[in-house]
Amino acid sequence: MKNRFTVLFSSSGQSALAVTAALLLAPASAGAVEGDAPVRYAPGTRAERVAHPAVQERLDRQVAWQDFLGAHPGTWDVRWDEATRTPVRFYGTGWDVDATALADDLGARQVAWEIITDDAAALLGDVDVADLRDGVVDRRAGITTVTFERTWRGLQVEDARVSLRFKHGRFVMGQLESMPGIDGSLTSTTPGLDKVAATDAARASLGWAPEKTSELGAELVVLPLASEHAVSYALAWRVELRSTAFPSHRFVWVDARSGALLRWDEQVRFAAGTVKAWVDDRYPEQGQAEQVMPWVELTSPLGDFDTDDAGTFEIPGDLAPTQVTWTAGSRWFDISTSDSQGIVEFMAPLTADGGSLVAVPADDLDDVAEEWVLAQLGAHVASHASRERAISINPGFPWAAWQAEVYVNLNDGSCNAWFDGNINFLRAGGGCNNTARVHDVVAHEYGHGFHAYSIVDGAGNFDGALSEGLGDYMAATLSGDPGTARGFFAGSHQPLRDIAPNRVWPQDIAGDTHITGLIIAGALWDTRVAMVDLYGEEEGVRRADALFGAAAARAEDIPAAYEEALLANDDDGDLGNGTPDKCLIDDQYGIHGLGPAAPDAPLFTVAIDELETSYPADEPLPVSLTAQLTRPDCSDAQIGDVVLRWTHGDGADLDDFGSVTLNGSGNTFQGTIPAAEAGTLVKWYVEVLDSDGDLAGLEPRGSITDPYFASWVGGPGWTDVFFADFEDDDGDFTHRLVEGPDQEGADDWQWGTPAGAGGDPDHAFSGSNAWGNDLAMLDNWNGLYQPGVHNALQSPTIEIPAEATRVELQFRRWLTVEDGFWDQGFVTVNGSPIWDQHAGTSENDASDHHVDGHWAFRSYDVTDLVTDGVVEVEWELVTDGGLQMGGWNVDDVRVVALLPVAGDDLAPGELGGDGCACSSTSRATAPAALLLLLLVPAIASRRR
Repeated sequence: MKNRFTVLFSSSGQSALAVTAALLLAPASAGAVEGDAPVRYAPGTRAERVAHPAVQERLDRQVAWQDFLGAHPGTWDVRWDEATRTPVRFYGTGWDVDATALADDLGARQVAWEIITDDAAALLGDVDVADLRDGVVDRRAGITTVTFERTWRGLQVEDARVSLRFKHGRFVMGQLESMPGIDGSLTSTTPGLDKVAATDAARASLGWAPEKTSELGAELVVLPLASEHAVSYALAWRVELRSTAFPSHRFVWVDARSGALLRWDEQVRFAAGTVKAWVDDRYPEQGQAEQVMPWVELTSPLGDFDTDDAGTFEIPGDLAPTQVTWTAGSRWFDISTSDSQGIVEFMAPLTADGGSLVAVPADDLDDVAEEWVLAQLGAHVASHASRERAISINPGFPWAAWQAEVYVNLNDGSCNAWFDGNINFLRAGGGCNNTARVHDVVAHEYGHGFHAYSIVDGAGNFDGALSEGLGDYMAATLSGDPGTARGFFAGSHQPLRDIAPNRVWPQDIAGDTHITGLIIAGALWDTRVAMVDLYGEEEGVRRADALFGAAAARAEDIPAAYEEALLANDDDGDLGNGTPDKCLIDDQYGIHGLGPAAPDAPLFTVAIDELETSYPADEPLPVSLTAQLTRPDCSDAQIGDVVLRWTHGDGADLDDFGSVTLNGSGNTFQGTIPAAEAGTLVKWYVEVLDSDGDLAGLEPRGSITDPYFASWVGGPGWTDVFFADFEDDDGDFTHRLVEGPDQEGADDWQWGTPAGAGGDPDHAFSGSNAWGNDLAMLDNWNGLYQPGVHNALQSPTIEIPAEATRVELQFRRWLTVEDGFWDQGFVTVNGSPIWDQHAGTSENDASDHHVDGHWAFRSYDVTDLVTDGVVEVEWELVTDGGLQMGGWNVDDVRVVALLPVAGDDLAPGELGGDGCACSSTSRATAPAALLLLLLVPAIASRRR
């Protein structure tokens, strides 16, 4: 029996025979075949990066990005990381660069540096260009990828990916996950722990015994801690550990000052599971069949010979007949076994020219011994088939150039196989076959290796869910069957996983990375089916496999596989004009929620001019918008009608709204909402219907609780009794922690300019200032509310005139909050609730988060809530321990009352016939300078 040997992953640079630690970061969970062990533990951070259309549209409007578009005309698409507000991918028309320079590594880097430097404001945010270092230059598949390493004060910044893509002599795609804002979180690179103490802390956090742990090194780094909508940073030690007690190889990040565990990533990847050999026909229940054994090393008394990739060899005629011996394994795969018999040596006579040698288990073997022999032979056949497919996709695939280690018949359990730089298979047991005998399992594990050793350092990433999906696709494209790992369970022909069902991002994200991985596996499979239908079997599979290879090389997560598919499919270096198969790719990836044809993506994009806050009575309200195809190159759909749906007054169900069909010319449409009487709240939204009458575009989106725009119709008698726009002062508003830990930031209400972090807007509705939860105005504030708190913003006491016959509370709101089953945002007047957000009915129906995409105007009749002639308003937030979002943003708070009017004359300050929204206030106005001084202690420090 051979000694077990495992390739260790280096934590520094990549060489031809090593994979960097940076390539092996797995953000999702579930490493074991049935999802019983996580592959990442990172408390308080997002499991997957999910895009929200309303937030994406807001980020599109950032000044720096608009400046970039102005400087580089054409068609561009961008997908933002909503936590860092940096482009995960942007691509489009592009522009010509010096193609001669691209052919040389030095020249390619120079071209890339010029682009990064010229457009630093849009591409890097607050990241200094001096903090970038040269990464790699990769040219596979006709795409030149130039990457940069991101540092901060000389330290590596984890999870940062800055890279540019060039094709056909043109710059065509960028990836700018630059991790801005570190200076706001960190002030020093001096750790409180040395390497030894950090390593001890990392090992202790895992509960591993020192005598059963190999310590492989530690490095001081900056670790981003990204939630769904914000990111903070920690100075951390990255410690590399390997367990000698069970299969586990982890990178562990501990706080460099306290030693607290921040994250660990498991590097071991578990799976679901002519010389010829008598081997299992894909899996044991299919029976056995003869299959060729490529690259076998033959030994005879008269000479040594190797077979070729078809299992054939040549031997001089004068050497036959002769006795020939061989074992499973080759120059490309060193197959080892843990059973007592070791690697079985096969022997057969070659009696004549053209004869066949067949490796078969001996007749006298018992069932267990025969299983072990078949495992060796099955691993040989399936791993070589996987290698050949990998080479056909990427002829320069580095892992194919050296001998990989394959371990079979391991006794570390059952029902598993895994990749950890090598590939490993367990013996039969627990109701499962020997995993080396299931060819799909071997292919899946090799697929992990194909992913890990294909990654362009600084561009791609060994994301756990992505890798599981790629492994499943490798098995499926080899077998031609979307039901992967048939025969994994003993006595069964059923697959372990089926990639054909249409699992969708992000709805089907699961705690088990194998399940999440089915999303990208399904997208690749559906694309393969469509490609075969269009181009035939050979060419269709080749094209689909090329997209698989592109995802393995340069995608950092599942959504990024879509952009990389487009780039791989491009034929002219201009993504703005589409690609040969863009529409097919869009359609198939879209089935799975990826790309612009995702199920929730509108066929038509609507840009709308929102109405003013208030309008005069008895006059129509004008509405104007533009609507255009989201994918004009892939659809000949026509706009049927643009319908404005509206209601006068409160309480109407959306289905009961009236409707007006807008008039259009080209992509521009206008119409009016019928005039309303004074004192009316007008609600409205817009639907774009295609020529079949189906809904194809909608605005507004995101405010799932009350998805409409609104305006107020003023008139005689309607008078402001309170108005605060928060420009000159804070409006005498106060805030408090109602319940929760009394710690810094638990009561996170701030007055100032929203910074656009955590899902917040990047501007007030009017002027510069608003109130909100964590506006991220100062260093170390990230825009997100804290877990496990209940806090509130309270208005001053607002006096209501005794003669008022009706009272309305009005304000502008930008709220992002988790489904009300988990977190609650609500408004109260004198302690009575007047609004709260949508709440799911159960844990399984609690993913409809409220995400405003605009400053929503709202008005509520609070007449019956006036107590002792006053009202006090509170905007409250109650959070659980899970997902955190941006919370409340509040601006332009107003209380209007209907007062008696003498004749037709209007008193000063009333909302009258001219539509004026004049304001008055019931509070004393303090000097602005004094208010600013009073605010300083309240907002000078941070909580996390």
